[in-house]
Amino acid sequence: MSHINERQEKSCLNCNAVIHGRFCHICGQENVAPREKFRHMLAHFVFDLFHFDGKFFTTMKSLLLKPGLLSQEHLRGRRADYLHPIRLYIFTSAFFFLFFFAVKTDKVEDKITVNSADSIRNNDIVNFKQSYSGIREYDSVQASLPKDKRDGYIIKKLTRRNLELKEKYPDGKEMKSKLFDVFTHQFPKLLFVSLPIFAFILFLLYSRKNKYYYADHVVYTLHLYSAFFIILFLIICLNIFFTAIGLYKYKVDKEINYLNGFISSSIAGWLLMFYWYKSLRKFYNQSRSKTILKFFLLLLTNSIVFAILFLIFIFFSFLIV
Repeated sequence: MSHINERQEKSCLNCNAVIHGRFCHICGQENVAPREKFRHMLAHFVFDLFHFDGKFFTTMKSLLLKPGLLSQEHLRGRRADYLHPIRLYIFTSAFFFLFFFAVKTDKVEDKITVNSADSIRNNDIVNFKQSYSGIREYDSVQASLPKDKRDGYIIKKLTRRNLELKEKYPDGKEMKSKLFDVFTHQFPKLLFVSLPIFAFILFLLYSRKNKYYYADHVVYTLHLYSAFFIILFLIICLNIFFTAIGLYKYKVDKEINYLNGFISSSIAGWLLMFYWYKSLRKFYNQSRSKTILKFFLLLLTNSIVFAILFLIFIFFSFLIV
């Protein structure tokens, strides 16, 4: 509630309804003067800021330290003290990917370039029809073949695109870098598309427990993804810290220290899997044996789903690079 004096008129400025009290019972707008002083505006801003911060820190504490509790609280109707799951997902995903793209330094790009040097030899991303010098030659050869001997739609599309990229980017490293940039910027969309699919798998896996609606699984998935973003953010920060103090040293040559990436990936993997298991156990409230079984089923099915989505997004990234 603001500290601005209440209007004497009892008609809502927003919807013209008759007001009984300080707030409109139709639209919820506060019945105060439309033109406020700067000190009132500043006070309102500070109130909203600390009100959000209170919810934010309460949400983060429950999300990270008590896996599954936030979804459980939402299911019980205890929602006023926490950020809405959709708002939380948007905030954490936007923050994570902005941070991720901001810290993508030249060292990381050089490391990727060195690691992928063998894969871009001869300036090809996909090794379709390497003998063709250009699109014109490929189309000419295809036209001379019988219909049953010609390439199918997908192979033809990929081959022509590959030849286009060879002409557009004679330097294979530049082509690989462009493809990598396009895909990394498409990756947030991949995760967003996977979210309802993951929730649907949960819906099927826990279908015998009729107390859960599909929307409940969506809420759990939103919280899970949000926690993953925060955990990965912390791992990246830890990686940056280790690099800054000299514990991790990257060499821009073929003798790259793969141990650094292995350690960071292992820590991230174990933390994410542990959190995932604990959140399943807490939210769905099943025995340890059932939870472990369903955890590995989810791990298998979601690996397949992500592999398919990954290939689809790689394909479209290849087409739009």
